[in-house]
Amino acid sequence: MFDRSHIPDIFLRVLTFESSEKDIKELQLWIDKQPENRAKFNAIRTYWYENLQEKSHDKMLSNIKSRIQEDQFRMNPILKPTHKINSYLTRAIKVAASVLLFGLFAYLFNVGVTTDSVKDEGIQELVTKKNPYGQKSTIFLSDGSIIYLNSGSSVNYLKGFQNDKREIQLIGEAYFEVAEDVNRPFTVIAHGVATTALGTMFNVNAYSNNEVTVSLAEGKVQIEFHNEHEEFQDQYLVAGEQVAYNRDLKTIKRGIFNPKINAWKDGVLFFENASQKEVFEALELWYGLSFLISEPFKEEWRINASYDNQNLGWVLGSLGYIQGFDFEILDKEVLVKNK
Repeated sequence: MFDRSHIPDIFLRVLTFESSEKDIKELQLWIDKQPENRAKFNAIRTYWYENLQEKSHDKMLSNIKSRIQEDQFRMNPILKPTHKINSYLTRAIKVAASVLLFGLFAYLFNVGVTTDSVKDEGIQELVTKKNPYGQKSTIFLSDGSIIYLNSGSSVNYLKGFQNDKREIQLIGEAYFEVAEDVNRPFTVIAHGVATTALGTMFNVNAYSNNEVTVSLAEGKVQIEFHNEHEEFQDQYLVAGEQVAYNRDLKTIKRGIFNPKINAWKDGVLFFENASQKEVFEALELWYGLSFLISEPFKEEWRINASYDNQNLGWVLGSLGYIQGFDFEILDKEVLVKNK
């Protein structure tokens, strides 16, 4: 008999960039198992994509988790509620899996979908691309657009997109070369910030959960803030401008950026007035190694440099000569010692 108890976990892993190839295969088997499963999948997918721009990503997940608990306690009054949620997807999801899935997810997402209305619709494949630290990739989309995905980053999108829009979910950093399509706007969504263009080139940096920076290389983009700070007005950028939005400080900072910050897609590691912390964080991301500092440096760094496709030893040798430190590259770590 097909085990459906872990399907809710797979649903949420797919939506939050945590799914594996095994997850995708199991989800497809579950969809093909019964006709009504197609409706359940469509209900989840429709809710997520239609509400992602209007609601905070974190709020949506929090709402999902709390509603699962509420629904389980409503359906099983013998259970006592717990006030502790231990992890991102929580054990409440597994507890709730014993409930009929369609009733549960329809309740969670408040989506009025019937089996008859969607059972004949084609299921579009949800594509997830994820880079580990130290690895970059280039993604060629079906519409002719190109995504340069930085290390430690993920994108999520429907294969072939929808008829009226092209949407990409991003965690981390990516540079987009967008093919023009006036009938289908191209939107990148990162931590509640939606950047929309018809045909242009721009970079979105969303490594931090608290800050999103959009830098426009060519064309024009519209930036919308769909989150708890609804009072923010939409921003429109022209080439050479950037916007940095900080969720914690509730600030928007506009300015002109150095085009070299986008050169990472061409293999150029660029530092502009970078501190010691910023330098080592960038090197960890770039090369996929951890740095162990033997003792604090006496003076703060302010590094201005660029390295064009250089190996780690060459970069550290240059920095070490300027800042006065020795280093040893091990298997997965780099030991740094002051001279």
